[in-house]
Amino acid sequence: MKNKILTSVMITVLFAIIIVVSSFMIITNLEQEKFTTEELRNINYLVSELNNVTDISNNNYEAIRELNTTKINGIDVRFTLIDNNGVVLYDNEQLSGENHKDRVEVKEALANGQGYSKRYSDTIKAYLIYYATKLKNNYVIRSSVSINTITLLQKENIKYCLGILALVIPFSVFLSLRLVKKIVDPVKELESVTLKMAHGDYEIRADINTNDELGTLGNSFNNMAEQLQLKIHEVIDNQNKIESIFKSMESGVIAVDNHDNVISINPCAESLLGIRKNIVGQCLLDYVNDYDINKFLQEEGESDKEIKILHPIERDFKIKKSEMFDGAENIGKVITFQDITDINRVELMRRQFVANVSHELKTPLTSIKGFAETLKFVKDDETREKFLDIIDKEAERLSRLINDILVLSKIESNLTIDMEEFEPRIVIEEVLNIMRKIAVNKNIKLEFKDTSDKKVLGNRDKFHQLVLNLVENAIKYSKDDSGKVEVFSYDKDEYYCLIVKDNGVGIPKEDIPRIFERFYRVDKSRKKGGTGLGLAIVKHIVKLFNGEINVKSEVGEGTSFEVKIPDI
Repeated sequence: MKNKILTSVMITVLFAIIIVVSSFMIITNLEQEKFTTEELRNINYLVSELNNVTDISNNNYEAIRELNTTKINGIDVRFTLIDNNGVVLYDNEQLSGENHKDRVEVKEALANGQGYSKRYSDTIKAYLIYYATKLKNNYVIRSSVSINTITLLQKENIKYCLGILALVIPFSVFLSLRLVKKIVDPVKELESVTLKMAHGDYEIRADINTNDELGTLGNSFNNMAEQLQLKIHEVIDNQNKIESIFKSMESGVIAVDNHDNVISINPCAESLLGIRKNIVGQCLLDYVNDYDINKFLQEEGESDKEIKILHPIERDFKIKKSEMFDGAENIGKVITFQDITDINRVELMRRQFVANVSHELKTPLTSIKGFAETLKFVKDDETREKFLDIIDKEAERLSRLINDILVLSKIESNLTIDMEEFEPRIVIEEVLNIMRKIAVNKNIKLEFKDTSDKKVLGNRDKFHQLVLNLVENAIKYSKDDSGKVEVFSYDKDEYYCLIVKDNGVGIPKEDIPRIFERFYRVDKSRKKGGTGLGLAIVKHIVKLFNGEINVKSEVGEGTSFEVKIPDI
């Protein structure tokens, strides 16, 4: 660009010089021609006034010859005497035999007294300026001079022209370079800033401090860069938000093009499908090994479907697909994978719970109904008393079951409970006092060791129920006559800890993960009684206290329940 501007400027300068010089030459030549013409007219006038016309008529040209040394601009003046018939009588350079009556200047002189012309002379082979004046005897005196007298580019003038060019051209180059620098430097600044912005530097701005169009362009560029920076930050923020949402979704989302090549996939989808590498740009069907999923993705009819997969682990999926458009053009589809395994498991647990409740309620009701109907036909007092005892026990069992179901339902409903600070030692002693009679009847030893000095924040009645259920279970499953139940209350780090330990029958390892399920009993024969909801209630109460419960048990050696509740 710099060379182009410099070349253009130099061509313009040279063209301007040529125009100026040419114009100057033309004007100067016109002035010189006018001056020469005036000189010739004056010379003719002197000839007509100073010379004797009679002598001229008698062919005495001595007076004219005295003017032969007359010069204009260093060039000798040519004199020609012509009679009224056009015959050349005298010429101080070369006498011509041609008739000059038809010469322009001669005709004008004969007609008007004076005549002028500028033409090529065949006699002396040169361009001349002629000026003719009519004398008193009707002769015509004509003076002429070579046109070289008015040519500007004479040898003595060429050196001046070259000198002027030698000064003008370097000065023009200097000014051109300054002009080019003034134009090109801001352009280079814009080019440099543009390149840096293209490489990610959106903080840079153009430093152009001029008040011309380039300055306006620089300010406009900086404003554009600032707006671009704001828009890019906005786009990046939105993209980061979308990516964060996309990555944190609990449902798998995959976007594919019309050839099933992956456009985008979130971590949840990779985890659900067992994909362990980046598959963006690759065909999704090559990495999905389940036949049902592949068939669903390739079919056009269904838009959602529930599918069970076995790889990488057994799961239940609800898959949905929808078309993806860019304006009116279909560019692919979006596939969502929702893991409904837990939902199905909860639904199964709900159905099992309803079935278990129905079964648990049906058993005592059947016993009560059966023995009540039998009593109508029993007349033996002893048998009647026996049946009434059975009905009483089943009614009590039914009442406990209903109470436990209501308690569990109330806890799971997350109703607002009263919060208070209380000393766990006092609650534990109350529970032990309640259970001590049952323990004594079974010859089971109760021991309580308390080293805690902290208070617990929560519902005192719920904590009472928690301790009661654990101690009651420990007594129930301890060995008769040699049983021992130990209760430990202490502080550890930032937790209050409660341990209820017995030396009873213990729990098999395969049953430990399920003991907190509702209606689950380790004692399948139900000889120990109970509703099967006690530990489920304990677990939910521990959650209310934001705590945790752990179980350690060995068959034949006993069981230990540890409850940890965070400090206030």
